[in-house]
Amino acid sequence: MVHLLSRRHVAAVGAVLALAGCSASGSDGAVGWTEPLVEATPAMLKTAGASFPLDAYEATPEQQDTLTRAQGVLTSRCMARLGFTYQAPEQPVPSASESNARVFGLVDSDIAAQYGYLNPGMANAMQKAPAGKTLTEAEQLALTGKEDLDPADLPSNLQEAEKSGGSDLQFNGERVPVGGCVRESFLKLYARKANEVDILFVFNLKNEAQSRAREDSRVRAVDKRWSQCMAKAGYTVSDPMKAAKQLGLTGTELSSPRAVTAAKADVRCKQQVNLVGVRFAVTTAYQQQLIEQQAETLALVKEQLRSRLLLAASLTN
Repeated sequence: MVHLLSRRHVAAVGAVLALAGCSASGSDGAVGWTEPLVEATPAMLKTAGASFPLDAYEATPEQQDTLTRAQGVLTSRCMARLGFTYQAPEQPVPSASESNARVFGLVDSDIAAQYGYLNPGMANAMQKAPAGKTLTEAEQLALTGKEDLDPADLPSNLQEAEKSGGSDLQFNGERVPVGGCVRESFLKLYARKANEVDILFVFNLKNEAQSRAREDSRVRAVDKRWSQCMAKAGYTVSDPMKAAKQLGLTGTELSSPRAVTAAKADVRCKQQVNLVGVRFAVTTAYQQQLIEQQAETLALVKEQLRSRLLLAASLTN
């Protein structure tokens, strides 16, 4: 049976790395930045439920569900103002226990044995997705605006949208917002003022940390050991994040018997070389480094998230 480190152990490792985030181990990376010191590398087999430093600046799965429902309420109100009855389709509630489950690709031996390289979360979401109501042309225009709208013409915040007064489309004596009710609801929840931090700011920081970690000498070394292990099992692959693609597995083949066999070998090799533990420790260190560099902006991110959640709660309670 495969187990994830206890949350206490993960938190302890994170604390160690947080203290070490600014320390340097030399410029061993393939790019120009300095590799942060990693004093402790946990032995990890899974990432489901694991926490990274930047997670603290994003909505939890439960909070994201509240935000999604709140945006649906705002969209419905906008549509009603234009003379349409609209109910936003229900979205599946994200699972906190599955948070970060595939941040390093396939790492769960049970999932590999059952699904191969197919992501069961995506497969289940597609099966459960409710069939949406077919909208009339007028309803679609009210909801999303004109199809040929240039993205550059979309208002970037609510203040800008209100100043413009809306598009030249009208229903029920009301002008349709530029970008439709979907855009208006987004701005009312996520970009009310011109100085709000882009909601993708933390997402982009995470991507930056991932990019740096991929080029880190310690990650490149563990990836090489994984590749050598896979070669002994009869597979020629070099990137643990692209193993299925490198094996020529796509579409329905992702869960084929051949895929299951390869996926099981893949996870075994990751466990043998502690790929998850190394990537977790290194990625955590890079995230902490970025947090220290972006402390002022991230403080605003937290403040704006709190305000956004208060508004969402008032709309959904």
